[in-house]
Amino acid sequence: AAQMALNNSIDTMNRMAAQRSALMTSNAALQAAIDALSGAPTRAEIDAVIAERAKHHQAIQDAQDLPRGELTPHLILRNHADAAITQAEKTLLANNAAQEEQDRKDAEAAAAAMAVTARKLYTGISEPMGTDGTPANNDRVAAYTGTNDSQIRVTINDATSTDAGVVLSADKDAMIAEHHGWEGKRYTDTLPASAGVYEAVVYSNVEDPEMGDKFGQPGVATPATGYEYGLSDTGQLVTDTSATAAYVDLIGGSNFDHSAGVKRFPLPSPNPGQATVVSVPGNFHGVPGTYTCTPGAAVCAANVSGKGFQLGTVVSATDATFTDGGGAWMFKPSNAEARVRDAEDSAYASYGWWLHKNEAESVFTASAFHDEKGGVTAAAGLDNLNGTATYVGGAAGKYALSSSTGGTNDAGHFTARATLEANFTTNTAATAITGMIDQFI
Repeated sequence: AAQMALNNSIDTMNRMAAQRSALMTSNAALQAAIDALSGAPTRAEIDAVIAERAKHHQAIQDAQDLPRGELTPHLILRNHADAAITQAEKTLLANNAAQEEQDRKDAEAAAAAMAVTARKLYTGISEPMGTDGTPANNDRVAAYTGTNDSQIRVTINDATSTDAGVVLSADKDAMIAEHHGWEGKRYTDTLPASAGVYEAVVYSNVEDPEMGDKFGQPGVATPATGYEYGLSDTGQLVTDTSATAAYVDLIGGSNFDHSAGVKRFPLPSPNPGQATVVSVPGNFHGVPGTYTCTPGAAVCAANVSGKGFQLGTVVSATDATFTDGGGAWMFKPSNAEARVRDAEDSAYASYGWWLHKNEAESVFTASAFHDEKGGVTAAAGLDNLNGTATYVGGAAGKYALSSSTGGTNDAGHFTARATLEANFTTNTAATAITGMIDQFI
């Protein structure tokens, strides 16, 4: 009997120790959850206290072997948790109400700002009017201009016939997604702030380069049809970039890997009885091969220029005075029958939109853009054509919805799908173009 009583006493002590440990663990977790409620409580933080409070309550219920007085601090913490939950719920409700009110005010302010923008753009949008290069009153016209039609000139003329237009250049950092296979590009200006801000987004039907002619024919000055270059008897091409500026953009390869300035190509170790020549693997006009340079007393070098490289020399390994065309640079293709990389498409149609905001952003002017880039000649005799032609592709432009009676106010730019048919047989303004523009984004 004495041994049984001793065993029961030991079991009770073990249970009490386990119950105390469970309570202490639960206390710590509940207190940490309560502490997290400070400041602006969230729904997740309140729910965490509720969950820990339930676990703590269960730990108290499970502490059957502990005296009531020992449970008092745990009961106090439970009551503290109840009060914290109640207060946090009130704070969250008040904060939510305040946030909803702020959201409402923000929405009203945004709607008011959009109404102002929509009104200005609604007033400022019009169809293209006028002819580029011959400015006149009420002009709203944009067209390609500059070297190789690389820029866009926008002419806005309200009260004079002397406006020469504003030239916009391509923004190389802007990423405009292609639209129905047409390449997107953004154009901006670099004018002083007093001129306001100009912007254009244009989509162009730029075709992929096609395979070019064979590289060249050895031993001929003027290559036959189907060949790009005439080569020396040894199959080399003189790549003097000072004499032929177009060669600059055709020079490439991993050995011409610098992004700015001059790169030097040191001489190889002298080999008795052989001329000292620098050999540089690379490519020309997209065809792989080897460049060679005979520097004489100078050092062979390449200088970054535009999209490619000038080939020449510098006076010494430490001097940066670059001489374009020095060193008698030559290029020998690995295969003279290989096809050159054809030039990029330089004649294509474009469409899009342009926008001007004055310095105070109080007046907007916007219109559509449509033009052909490069040497495109308008077809003659359109009035004598018969039949139809179909266009399925993209559309883009500016839009504005302006209401002073509580209706929708919205403004911006869009892309869409166009399915259009031109009827050359009827060829009248009312029936020449039919179709649908939909799927606006």
